Parts: sequence; C-alpha cells; structure tokens
Amino acid sequence: MSLISHTLSISLHPPCSLSLSQALPVRRQHCPRGDSPIPVPYDPTFLNATHASLQVVQDRKSTRSSRLTVTVLNGSDGKRVPLVLKSTDTIGKLQKSFLLKHPDLTGSLNLAYNGKPVQGHQSLGELGVKNGATFITFQRCRGG
Repeated sequence: MSLISHTLSISLHPPCSLSLSQALPVRRQHCPRGDSPIPVPYDPTFLNATHASLQVVQDRKSTRSSRLTVTVLNGSDGKRVPLVLKSTDTIGKLQKSFLLKHPDLTGSLNLAYNGKPVQGHQSLGELGVKNGATFITFQRCRGG
C-alpha cells in the first residue's frame, strides 16, 4: 500500500485538534470493479472525532492585482474604447474611465459582461474578467 501526501485544510471540533494546512497521509482504497483507485483522506485523529468541517482557503494569486486591457463596446454607435485597468478595480472605476472618453453617456451608462448586467461595486477579478475582455453598453428603458 503506497501513501501519497495531499494538503487538506480542516478544522476539527473537540475532542480532537489538528493544525490547519497539515499534510495528511492518503491511502488508496481497493475498488473491486477495476475502477482507478480514488485517494481517501485518512488520519488516526478522525477515529475519535465527532464531526469535522472543511474550510475554504483563498488562493494567494487572486489577491494580487494584475493589469488588464478591456474594451468597452458602445452599443449605440459601435465604437470600441480600450481601457487599461487592474483586476482589483471596480466596475465603477471602469465606468468613470469610459465616461472621460465618452461624456455623452453620463447618467445612462449600463454595462454588461458575458451577457449579464454588472454592478458598480463589483471588481473585475470578482467577475473573472480576463485580459482582452469586452464590456457592452446598453440602455435601460423605464416603463410604467
């Protein structure tokens, strides 16, 4: 039986304790049907645990801001406006940068990304915006 190390971030509830990000040994489980074995986390401290919970660990790369070139397509006249922003910038900052180049849309600038309207407080990284992405302006008609 071979052991493989994987890192699993967990928090155990009393009576057990285990530090976060401690490497746990993994044992391979025998599969009678010939399927490939799936690593199963195993640690002796789990034998006496009443319950355990997993904790999400944020990726360090996502907190770093990176430069992105995005394009805003004006849906009214078809013009494309390239903008250079950081992944930590918000849609509000993107709108301000766009309005500096096209002040005629002040007050009615609505943006969509991947076919969905975006809010001013959302960051580009939060939306998963990649370099070269395109935002499209659209008009929202108020009716009644």
